[in-house]
Amino acid sequence: MSIFCVTLRNVLGLSLYVIVTLGQNTEEVAVRSSTSSCLDLGGGRDVSEYAVGNLPNVNFDLPASWAGQISVPSTANDELFFWLFQAEVAGECDNLIIWLNGGPGCSSLDGLTKENGPLYFPGNATTPTSNPNSWTQLASVLYIDQPVGTGYSDGSNQASLNAQVTQDFASWLQAFYDIFPSLRSKNTYIMGESYAGVYIPYFTQAFLANNSLSFNLKGIAIGDGSFGNLAVSTDVVATTYLNEHNQILQIPRDVLNLFDEADQVCGFTEILNEASYPPSGPLTVPGDPEGANYRLIKRQNATNDNGCPPDPNTPALLNSSFSLCNGGCATWTTAANYLTSNRPCFSVYNIEYNCDNAPDTTDFVNWLNLPAVREAIHAPNKTYQDCNSTVFDTLAVEQVEPPAYRIMPAILEAGVPIHLYSGDLDFILSHIGTEVAIQNMTWCGHQGFQATPNNTFLVNGQNMGNWGYERGLSYHHILSAGHAVPYDQPAAAFAFVRDFVVGDAGYR
Repeated sequence: MSIFCVTLRNVLGLSLYVIVTLGQNTEEVAVRSSTSSCLDLGGGRDVSEYAVGNLPNVNFDLPASWAGQISVPSTANDELFFWLFQAEVAGECDNLIIWLNGGPGCSSLDGLTKENGPLYFPGNATTPTSNPNSWTQLASVLYIDQPVGTGYSDGSNQASLNAQVTQDFASWLQAFYDIFPSLRSKNTYIMGESYAGVYIPYFTQAFLANNSLSFNLKGIAIGDGSFGNLAVSTDVVATTYLNEHNQILQIPRDVLNLFDEADQVCGFTEILNEASYPPSGPLTVPGDPEGANYRLIKRQNATNDNGCPPDPNTPALLNSSFSLCNGGCATWTTAANYLTSNRPCFSVYNIEYNCDNAPDTTDFVNWLNLPAVREAIHAPNKTYQDCNSTVFDTLAVEQVEPPAYRIMPAILEAGVPIHLYSGDLDFILSHIGTEVAIQNMTWCGHQGFQATPNNTFLVNGQNMGNWGYERGLSYHHILSAGHAVPYDQPAAAFAFVRDFVVGDAGYR
């Protein structure tokens, strides 16, 4: 039996769970169906101005949806864009998922069209098709482009600090609920991936502290998220990941030896040994081997006078890369440069992507830029980009305190469940980094998981990985998936949301 730790206070209409037990999840994916009027949008102003019209190249049924821009209160001209789809299944009308992509600066319409929405572009499709694993079968789903400058969100006041992003989102959400007040009572789950691992915990902390922003928050979920110490999530675990996946990567032994030596010299092996089940104490967290901010490190080219090799594809050049370019303990960047030099079309987002199967954003971006699509979804007359590099470069500079240090423990202790998942083939934020971050987090009186997460994650009778649950926190390690799990393994992502986020299969 696993005890869900809570404090005896009720905030945001939370349901306080006290004792739950573990179960299994082996059901088939739900059959797609539809409802004519799932969301009761009465009680606010007339929302017909947001009703989505006919979408070009969509020759299949879609659930009713509303989209457009809503102003960020107390700003001159800042607006966030949203697209809300009602649930397709009558029995799921009380559920609402809020989905956020990360980046920072990447549009949540990316998640809609390439991962979990009712219309999507599989592979390199040029027109949308119906998604048999759409999460609208489990809930109404609200996609939000944020912060300002992301996707179809617009304005002049682009945030430079996470605190402003958080404040803008919380005040915008209040404005959204003023227009759609009936959604406040829905069982609400905030979900996202990648840099949403920063967004979502900070947003949730703000919600818990804001008594005037009341809605029925039931849980949060983060996929392949950047919620832990970035040095631990990247450099400390890079060599272990290379060795674990070398059947795919095919790195020569003499090259791997260089990474093994770096781990020993830098103390990474010791840190990984500390991350046991249960951990023996707080982990030894290193500084930042990648420099001021690893996200902004750019590989130097051959014209630099410091001798950095442009393609470190041999042991000798790799040694130079360690000693002259990235730093002796910058194992992640050195490994990424080596793999990029030796594997055509290599992707840190999924180590099995190649020149033939890597996903392309061109087609859904082109579709969203069609004037008829912009008109139907009430989008501004601007060129849509799936990711805004200016937003990324601005926000990535800040050294945000990892949410795993204090914020996520406080969320759990407030009675809000947290669900984490990580794709096995993701190298940019690997499952090992996620697991180490969990083992260095203390919540509800204990540090980390006390037992290895070794429950089998079954989807349609197939083993899709393993999972564990303790004290309000669940974690799934999902096989054959990279950074965007719903894209690579849509049925597994669907089952995870169905059984663990909006369901309680793991806790009975």
